[in-house]
Amino acid sequence: MTEAVSLIPPDAVLLQSESCSKAAIIAEVLEMLPSVDPDQAMAVVMEREKLGSTGIGHGIAIPHGRMADLDAPLTALARHREGVNFDAIDGKPVHIVVVLLAPENSDKSHLDLLAGLARALQQESVRQAIMAAETAEEISALFVKAAAKTT
Repeated sequence: MTEAVSLIPPDAVLLQSESCSKAAIIAEVLEMLPSVDPDQAMAVVMEREKLGSTGIGHGIAIPHGRMADLDAPLTALARHREGVNFDAIDGKPVHIVVVLLAPENSDKSHLDLLAGLARALQQESVRQAIMAAETAEEISALFVKAAAKTT
């Protein structure tokens, strides 16, 4: 029997971001990933943002990018109660930001993980549970369940 693993570990969940811009909240999330150079990761993610906002609507953004020095994908999540302007496709503020960094040579797994996160976050029940959660562990547990439902 395999052990359930969350797409987003509890130590990579920020319950209350105070950032007031897209760049600031991305930087804040990247700080939770100690195994990457935050400046390099920021450059990769912001380069991707130039192609078009990763604000996918419903108060969700999934900024992402690929980095040469990674062995495995990394994810982190920040919740922002008031919402931050992210140039989202629906023009609404973003309340949940999930950053995904993937190894440079992981085209398929990167896209599969991105799609899985997007599917989970498109579910209103998941978004509501994230906003209602009181602990990082509660949010992390949602992505174990969500991953199982969407695969």
